[in-house]
Amino acid sequence: MRPTQRGYIPAPGQLGKTMLSMPHFQDTDQPPGTTPISPYGSRIVYDIVEDEPLIDSSNMTTEDWVRIARLIERHYSRFDGFVILHGTDTMSYTASALSFMLVNLSKTVVLTGSQIPMTPQRNDAIDNLLGAMTIAAHFEVPEVCLYFHHTLFRGNRTRKVDAEGLAAFQSGNYPELADIGTHIEIRWHLVRPIIKAPLKVRPIVERNVACLRIFPGISTETVRNFLRPPLRGLVIESYGSGNAPDNRPDLLAVLKEASDRGVVLVNCTQCHKGTVRAAYASGAALADSGVVSGMDMTVEAALTKLAYLLSQSDISTEIARRLMQTNLRGELSETVDEERPSIRERIFADAVARVLSHGKTLGSDPEIEKALFPVLMCAAAGRGDIDALQRLLSAGADPDQSDYAGRSAVHVAAANGQLETLSFLSDTGASLILRNSDNQTPLDVAQEAEQREIIRFLESMS
Repeated sequence: MRPTQRGYIPAPGQLGKTMLSMPHFQDTDQPPGTTPISPYGSRIVYDIVEDEPLIDSSNMTTEDWVRIARLIERHYSRFDGFVILHGTDTMSYTASALSFMLVNLSKTVVLTGSQIPMTPQRNDAIDNLLGAMTIAAHFEVPEVCLYFHHTLFRGNRTRKVDAEGLAAFQSGNYPELADIGTHIEIRWHLVRPIIKAPLKVRPIVERNVACLRIFPGISTETVRNFLRPPLRGLVIESYGSGNAPDNRPDLLAVLKEASDRGVVLVNCTQCHKGTVRAAYASGAALADSGVVSGMDMTVEAALTKLAYLLSQSDISTEIARRLMQTNLRGELSETVDEERPSIRERIFADAVARVLSHGKTLGSDPEIEKALFPVLMCAAAGRGDIDALQRLLSAGADPDQSDYAGRSAVHVAAANGQLETLSFLSDTGASLILRNSDNQTPLDVAQEAEQREIIRFLESMS
C-alpha cells in the first residue's frame, strides 16, 4: 500500500522493492529473494507473484478466491509453502473459502496482512510477514492458516474482531495452532493430518448465497425478500445458542416455504464464541422450519462452505444440508453422543491410528499395519467417521485396500448409506469402481442395499 490523498491504495511492485531493501528479507550476499539463515538453520528462498491488478480486500469476489486457489495449484510442486498477502477486511472469508476449495492440501498455506502498511516507520507488517514466511517455510502444517500479531490460527475458525488494534483476529471456538514466543512451538495435536493424495481444486462458483442477521422486530417481508429466487442458500445469524422468534408463525412459515423449495438454510450464532444448540424452544422452532444447525462455525466459514457445497454438481440439496453439519476441513467441532454403540469403536480406531502414525517410534510391525488399516478404514467408513478416516489416511492407510472380507472402505460406505463419507473418500482419490471378493462394485453393493442416494451419487461420478 502507498498513501494518497484518498487514503492508502495498492501499489504494484512496491512490496518486492521494499523487501529487497530490508535485512529481514534479503541477505545482500545471496541472490534476490533469499533471507539470512533463520534460527532453524536454513534460508528461505522465495518468489513474489503479484496479482494484476492489485485490489483492496473489500473488493474481493468469489472469482478472486478461485484465482488464488488456481495459483497455488499451478505452483504446488515448486514450493514447500505459500504465503498469501491479503487485506484484513475479508481475510477470514478468503481463508475459509480456500480451506474448502483446496482438497487434499498437504502443504502450508498462510494468509497474513497488517493493520499498518510496511512503508511507515512504525508498522505491524514486517512482523506479520516474517512470521508467516517462517512458518510456511519451516513447518509442515497442512492447512489454510491465518497468521496475525504473533498468533497462528486455523483460517476457517477466524473472525476479524478489531478495526484498529494490532491483534485484529480471534478464533473463538478453536485454540491457536502454535505457541509463539522466542520459539515457535506448533501444537501438533491440533493440526489436521496430512492426506496422502494429490491436490485437487474444487472451485466455488455459486454466488447466490447470503447472510441475514436476525434483529428484534425483523419483518416477515424483509425475510421473504431475502429468500426470493435465485437465492440457493442462506446463513441466518441468530441470537445466543441459535435462538430466533418462536412466536412469529408468519416468519417461520416463510422459512419453511423456502426450505421446502430447496433453499439451504443454516443457523449460526451472532456470538463470537459458542455453538448453536436446541436448548430453547425458540431454537427448536428454526429447526422445525427446515433450518439446519451451523454448530460452532463462524459466519464466514458457514457462508463460504455453503457456497462451496452448492457449487458442486454431484452434491444434492439434501446432501448439502447434511454436509453443512459435517466436519470437512476442521471448520466445526463435531459432538459425539456417548450413548452411541460405536463410541468405544471410535476411541479404539483413533487410538490405533495414533499409534500406527508413529510406528517407527513405537515399534509398529508393517504386517500389523497391513492387517489393521483396512479393517479400521472399513469400520470408520461404516459409521461415517470422517475424522477417523483422515487420521488413518495420514498414518499411511490405502483407501483401496480390502479387509479380511474383501471389502474396501468405499464398499462399506456405499452399503451403509454413508454419502458424506463416500464423497470424502472420492475426494481423497479412492477408487469408486473397485470390485470386492464377490466381484461387486460399490454401485452393485448400493443397488443391493437399495441405497438410492448412494446410487445417484455413484452414477453421477461414472
